[in-house]
Amino acid sequence: MTVGKTQPTPRPLAEDARALLHALLAHDFPGAAELRAQVDRATATPGCSCGCGTLDLQVPGDVPTTSSGGAAPVEGTVVGPDGRPVGNVLLFVEGGALSRLDITSHGDPLPVPAPEQVTWGRTAWAGRDTVRRPASFRRDRAR
Repeated sequence: MTVGKTQPTPRPLAEDARALLHALLAHDFPGAAELRAQVDRATATPGCSCGCGTLDLQVPGDVPTTSSGGAAPVEGTVVGPDGRPVGNVLLFVEGGALSRLDITSHGDPLPVPAPEQVTWGRTAWAGRDTVRRPASFRRDRAR
């Protein structure tokens, strides 16, 4: 008998993740309004097994979508108590919908940071539709 991996059940976004998404999406860029409208209806599953705050995001098919995809043009630098950078926050969009909130770290896994721990800036390394999640993390979206 083969035992398959069970997929975690999507849960409503925790308040810390919701606050972080609202802070990132407060920056105006093409598609931000549609993505903001998705936050309150989004659900999440853990996006990584290392213990970090990375989340895979799901939104219902009846929410407004954007024509944008790939990495959002705004990213965050997470700063520690000493003011030094300790990680980053990235948002990925697939099929016009919120897809992944990536919390990266320069050391130990980071939980979802509070918005006041994050300095926001332009995602200079990502062009429109040029940065996508690795194929092993993509999921088909029927819309």
